[in-house]
Amino acid sequence: MVDELEEQMIAKTEELVEEKKGEEAVAEATELAKLDPKDAIVWFVKGKAHYVDNQFEDALSCFSKAAQIEQENPQIWHMMGYVLISLNRLPEAEEALAYTKATQPTNAEAVCALGICQVMQNKQSEARDNFEAAIALNKSISLAMLEHFHDKFFSVSKETGSSTKAMIERVLETLKIVR
Repeated sequence: MVDELEEQMIAKTEELVEEKKGEEAVAEATELAKLDPKDAIVWFVKGKAHYVDNQFEDALSCFSKAAQIEQENPQIWHMMGYVLISLNRLPEAEEALAYTKATQPTNAEAVCALGICQVMQNKQSEARDNFEAAIALNKSISLAMLEHFHDKFFSVSKETGSSTKAMIERVLETLKIVR
């Protein structure tokens, strides 16, 4: 059970995460974990703090602890998918995001992230299906995610094949036209 002090600390950590103040968020979350190490929410919030601070191994450890406590929480698996993508552990990321999609089929962000993970593994057909599903659920979120991913990964990656780049660019152009 979360008491008032923990609730305040969770809220403060979440606020620091939103403000992208990773170091401060990690410090707050570390204190929070000392108070209640058996609470999945505490480990989830701490994982997000590490993620924002680009401490992906630490984030994965926290999300794993949260998942051990609350195994069926799709939000935990969703964030774990992002961390696993960041660590280039793509098959595991795909599994985590597929679970999220199965339990939250209307979660456009998770469906789009699953497509991104699949395109990184050169699974173009599956990726295209998930991009189409994500776009049908929420065009603006899907467009924002794909643009961000294109700008930060695809456009600078020398390892991404030209057919994969072309597919992402076609999806982006289609989304921009239909906006």
